[in-house]
Amino acid sequence: MNRRVGVIVLVVLLCFSGVGPTAGVFGVTAAGATQPESNAFQQDRIDADEVRMDVAIQSNGTAEWTLEFWIRLDDNESEAAFESLRQDIRDDPDNYTQSFADRMTETAATASEATGREMTVDGFDVESQRQSLAREYGVVRYTFDWHGFAAVEDGEISVGDAIEGIYLDEGTRLLVEWPEGYERTTVAPDPDDERDRAVIWRGGETDFVSGEPRVVLAASGGPSTTTVVAAALAVVALAAGGAWWYRNRDQPAGRDGAGGDTVTHPGTQTTDRSDETGAHLADSGDETGTRGGPASEPPVDQSSSADQSSSADQPTSSPGQTTSPAAGTPDMELLSNEEQVIHLLESRGGRMKQQSVVEELDWTDAKTSKVVTGLREEGKLESFRLGRENVLSLPEAEDPGDVNSGDDDSSETGGDGGNGGDRDAGGDGGP
Repeated sequence: MNRRVGVIVLVVLLCFSGVGPTAGVFGVTAAGATQPESNAFQQDRIDADEVRMDVAIQSNGTAEWTLEFWIRLDDNESEAAFESLRQDIRDDPDNYTQSFADRMTETAATASEATGREMTVDGFDVESQRQSLAREYGVVRYTFDWHGFAAVEDGEISVGDAIEGIYLDEGTRLLVEWPEGYERTTVAPDPDDERDRAVIWRGGETDFVSGEPRVVLAASGGPSTTTVVAAALAVVALAAGGAWWYRNRDQPAGRDGAGGDTVTHPGTQTTDRSDETGAHLADSGDETGTRGGPASEPPVDQSSSADQSSSADQPTSSPGQTTSPAAGTPDMELLSNEEQVIHLLESRGGRMKQQSVVEELDWTDAKTSKVVTGLREEGKLESFRLGRENVLSLPEAEDPGDVNSGDDDSSETGGDGGNGGDRDAGGDGGP
């Protein structure tokens, strides 16, 4: 049997470890440790095999605490002792909650002074029951509300400063759960286990240092990261199409990007008629000279026109794309959040500390973490721990075209102006 943790005599020991800003933190004494006496706990000793501390965070910063002490009932003696304790709790629950409430009130006051945040505790209750899993257990459960436990600011919930440096004995676990509509952006240290909306640390596997545990939550009621990325791409596509239209707004429908003209007229189907092209150009020599170059581009068919229109709608082929390598350093204000992170990493050799990204872009930790998480899920970014720092890295096999691919349309459109005759003669004039 593993080392057991003392329940009765002192349910939760307030130990002043001196770690972090909060002097008063939770601890749980192991069986055999020296413990102070209390009128509320003058019964025979009962040892717990497991202690579970569950902290359910609410959107207003209140934490609903549940402390469960699981006692294995593996013989007649342990069953009799638990049943005696259970009856005492039923007969006089206040006798078991008063001392516990006094200690927790002191702890909250200490945490409030350390964090500068108003805190109160109330709603204390205790109950006991038997649980039959693979084994038979007796469970003593304490519950209470800790108001102001988490800091709430600008839509973010920060959890952990009130119990910084909390000590978890072997056989003790801490679970932090958050409400629906929120997603985690920061968790430190890495949890020993995870659930849909919760993280778990276990004593014997994790020791908290200064600044830990720490969980930062952000509201997820708005669009998801995937939706935001899709919307950003749609905006880029619209911007590219608008730039193409603006550039060609004063040109006839048949004019290409190099200054050449075709015989395409509004409302008339375009056909490959080189003789008509020559006659048209002969009749409009002055106009041709005014437009800045020989009109050698032949008429294009409907399929080519449709392909050009489709190409103009694509963000990667916009002639005015700001991320084009030929355009030099892009204007960061014109890049999406994801593009800014990728561009910054590329300019730093492909690897940076996440905190450096926060400082360079003047973002909050939460915003940076959310953008990094989205890029990591899309496979565009990797991260790893280096000591206490989170390091971001571009994948080694990343295709540079995925980051800067904005010159396709301009090279295709601008490079065909003098080769129109070849396309008409059967060259590679297809889209």
